[in-house]
Amino acid sequence: MTISNSVLHSATQPTPAQSGPAYAGAARPAGPRICMLPGLLVSPAWLAEHLDAVDLRLVDMRSADEYAESHLPNAVHLDMNALAQEEAGVPGMLIGPAAYAAIMGQLGIDDGAAVILYDSNWGMAAARALWTLHRYGHTNIAVLDGGWDRWQEEERPASSTPHVPQTTTFVARPDETRLATLAWVQAHLDDPGVVLVDTRTPGEYAQGHLPGAINWDWMNGVPVGSWNTLRPPAELYGDLTAHGITPDKEIVTYCRSGARAAHTYLLLRHLGYPRVRNYDGSWLEWSARVLGIDAHG
Repeated sequence: MTISNSVLHSATQPTPAQSGPAYAGAARPAGPRICMLPGLLVSPAWLAEHLDAVDLRLVDMRSADEYAESHLPNAVHLDMNALAQEEAGVPGMLIGPAAYAAIMGQLGIDDGAAVILYDSNWGMAAARALWTLHRYGHTNIAVLDGGWDRWQEEERPASSTPHVPQTTTFVARPDETRLATLAWVQAHLDDPGVVLVDTRTPGEYAQGHLPGAINWDWMNGVPVGSWNTLRPPAELYGDLTAHGITPDKEIVTYCRSGARAAHTYLLLRHLGYPRVRNYDGSWLEWSARVLGIDAHG
């Protein structure tokens, strides 16, 4: 199954099988789960041992063509653009909770699902999808360490048959602690307890950045010569603290449109940083709404 922009609008209306609320403000009730993920990253070996778990959902974040050629068994395909909308002239913003819930329901993801996401770009697209799930209250999620490349390299099982999941109900419960809005960022620019992390390249940063932001390119988190999603924790922690990115602060990651920043969000959460937000609008929104630069330019 593939979810892309072409089905986005039809997906915003739940089907009859998606009875019940698609959006609520209350805390998610605790319920029994069969497959509890060991952390925000799972190894191919761990996943191979749990492929038959009844509540496991695999989501392929690569291109539709790559998915059609070969993918993990029972994986569904999700085009990240299906989760994006233009908002106040800024493209790439996360869609609202009702539309999001409908798409997750079509993918077979409900409150009890354990979700593992993967791609072939060191987890960047997978991390963006992980952040969106965190934003809407689902936390039993992980990224496949090494992604498709490591899975294929280890000659693990694959399929070319599209998986069609049973439609279910996803209840979106927005978690405001995962999101930094423009207003939130502006209100905390002078807060000594908040660190803004610009995850773009040094060249992009030099051309303009949010006031007081620290430049830490998201690729700093990726190991050289490896499919691994992240460098070893000790190396990362030393690098981050040397830049003033410490666990006692509330960290806000941003890039151009929130995708690269999501990888650093994943990295920081994986390291145990307790307060991390992703600025969804990122530089596109800041430059358009604060500096008056056309976001489509």
